[in-house]
Amino acid sequence: MKTFLFLLGLWISCTFCVQAQNLPVPEEAWPACTPARKGARILFIGNSYTFFNRMPAMVMAMADIRGLQADVHIHAAPAASFSSHWNDEEAGKKLTGNSWDFVVLQDQSATPVIAPERTLEFGKKLCSLVRSGNGIPVLFLTWGRKGSSNAPDKGEQEALRDTYLKLARQEKAALAPVGIAWENCAKLHPDIKLYLEDGQHPSEQGSYLTACVMYCTLFGKSPVGLPGKLTLKGVRLCNIPQAKAKTLQTIALETCKRLFTTPAGAGKKPEGRR
Repeated sequence: MKTFLFLLGLWISCTFCVQAQNLPVPEEAWPACTPARKGARILFIGNSYTFFNRMPAMVMAMADIRGLQADVHIHAAPAASFSSHWNDEEAGKKLTGNSWDFVVLQDQSATPVIAPERTLEFGKKLCSLVRSGNGIPVLFLTWGRKGSSNAPDKGEQEALRDTYLKLARQEKAALAPVGIAWENCAKLHPDIKLYLEDGQHPSEQGSYLTACVMYCTLFGKSPVGLPGKLTLKGVRLCNIPQAKAKTLQTIALETCKRLFTTPAGAGKKPEGRR
């Protein structure tokens, strides 16, 4: 919490701050997590929204650039859901056979909208399993399908937010506000294309924005100033013009700062391994 308040005082981009006044401020505490330590072990569990454009590797590359040396792993499959991961023997082995500081959990994109009870049921089981290993579950709040003006469909995004937020508060899990950042990006910069032509999967820019939100959420640090061109172990991950990368970084930072600033009287953030 102190990290984000400190960043708020340092922020000097006046133009964006004027625009950012229109971004939502939570009425209740947004579930944040204890910032990851150097060398933290992080597992991403999800589907194509997670593995497209090698987003977890982008997070690892960002951490490496800042000297955080995160150990990032992924277990994902097309269209996988919380329930399919719960019943997947390999996913179970990945979760229980290793010691993770954080596990990022992403449900199938439509399930929290059309069957929220399944997200809550199997999300609870996965969060409990993560906590049994002393890890911190981090829920990946995804984006709705593309609606007007390149923005997530308003109804879908509200349903996604409500379901993930309910699960996070019930299970005392952290919540990465990716879909909220996508909404803010579409509102402030509708020219930035976050979606592929199918109107669902992320473009390279969409995955980069997602990685910036994950970096803010997991490490409690600003992504502003990171390069738009990322590589990991010699493999190219993305090549975004630096000016556009800074815009995406700023949106991620402003989204997280506003959501993770606890209102007066709100509950404490969830605790876990430091």
